Amino acid sequence: MDDLLTIAQKACEVAVQVGAEFVDVLAYRGRHVSVELEKGAIKSCDVRWHSGVSVRAFARGGWTSASGLEEEEALTAARNATELAKVAEPDPDFVCLPEPAEYPTVEGLYDPRIVELEVQDLIKWAGENIGAAREVYPEVIVSGGTGAGWSESVLVNNLGVQAASRSTHVGLSIFAIVKRGDDVGSFYEYDSGRMLDDFAPEGIGAQATQEALKFLRVRKIETGVLPVVFGPLASSSLFYTLCYNANVEEVQCNRSYLSGKKGEQIASELLTLVDDALIPRGLVSSAYDGEGFPFRPLKVVENGVLLTWLHNSYTAHSTRGGISPTNVNPHLGEVTAGGNHSGHEGRAVHPDWRGISQPGHWRLFGYGGLRLQN
Repeated sequence: MDDLLTIAQKACEVAVQVGAEFVDVLAYRGRHVSVELEKGAIKSCDVRWHSGVSVRAFARGGWTSASGLEEEEALTAARNATELAKVAEPDPDFVCLPEPAEYPTVEGLYDPRIVELEVQDLIKWAGENIGAAREVYPEVIVSGGTGAGWSESVLVNNLGVQAASRSTHVGLSIFAIVKRGDDVGSFYEYDSGRMLDDFAPEGIGAQATQEALKFLRVRKIETGVLPVVFGPLASSSLFYTLCYNANVEEVQCNRSYLSGKKGEQIASELLTLVDDALIPRGLVSSAYDGEGFPFRPLKVVENGVLLTWLHNSYTAHSTRGGISPTNVNPHLGEVTAGGNHSGHEGRAVHPDWRGISQPGHWRLFGYGGLRLQN
C-alpha cells in the first residue's frame, strides 16, 4: 500500500500549500466478485475493480471534498477542495480533525484466500444451494446471490494521522418462495464472514426452503400484547436501529425518538447493548473510524438505560453531527432459541423487523412470524 500512502501524503501537502487549515485524504482500491440468482438460475456474474482518492479540505470552518483516481487527479482534487472550502459558509462549530493516536489490533479482517476467489467459485456455491433447495421442495423459486471482495485503504491528515487497513468479505444469501395453489410461503437466509473459515455456504438454500414451508397455511391472529422472541435478523435490525438513533445528529435535529432521553430508562432492564468495532473477525470491525480516530468498545445501553450518544471528531467539540454504530452486541441471557418456552404464549419473529424512527416515537414492523403456544 506504499503507493496509496504516497499519493495521499502528496495530496495532503498540496492542500495545505494552497491554504487548507485542515485536510484529510483517503486513498483506496479493491475488487468485488458477485453472482446474482433469479428464479432458480444464474442471472448475472460481475467482477468490478474500484479505486479512488478522496480529499476533504477545511478553511475558516468551511469545508468541501473532491475526488480523483490517479496522482495528478488527486493533486487537482486537493487544490479544488481547498479553493471551494475557502468560499464555503464558515462553520463556527468545527474545531479540528483527529490527532495521531495508537491504533488497536483487530485480528481476522483480511484473508488472502478470499482475495483469490474467482467467479467460478461463487457459481459453484450458488449452484449447490439451488440444488439443495430443490431437494427440499422441487418447485421452490430461488433468488439471491453470492459475493466476495477485498479492499485496502490509507487515511492521512495534516495533523500527522496515518492509518492503513486491509479487509476481505464473503457472503451468500437465498430467498426461497414456495407455492401450493394460492398458498405462498417465503424465507430469507444468509451467511457471511471476513475470513473464509467463518463462511459456511452449505445448506443455506435448504434451510431457507424448509423455513419457507412453515409459512404455508398462514392465518391472522387476534390483536394483543404478547411477548416476542426475535430471530437473528430481526434482533440485529432492532438493536442496530436503536443504537443508530443515539447518533448525535439525529438527536439534535429531533429526528430520533431518543432525543432528551440520555440517562433515562428506554428499554427493559434486561437489555444491555455494546457497540464494539474491535471484535476479531467481526463483520463491521475496524481499528479506526472514517476520520482516523481509534475505535473502542462503547456501552450505549446498560440495563435499559441510555448512557451515551455516538460522536465523531466534529461532535466531540459541538452538539451536531454524529457517527453510525458498528457491531451492536446485546448481552445474552440464559435461555436459548431451543430452550423450554412451555407455559408462555407469544410471537416468534424470525425473518425480519424494520423500524421507522420519527420525532417522539418509533414504529416497528415485523415481516413474518410464528405464534408460540404452550
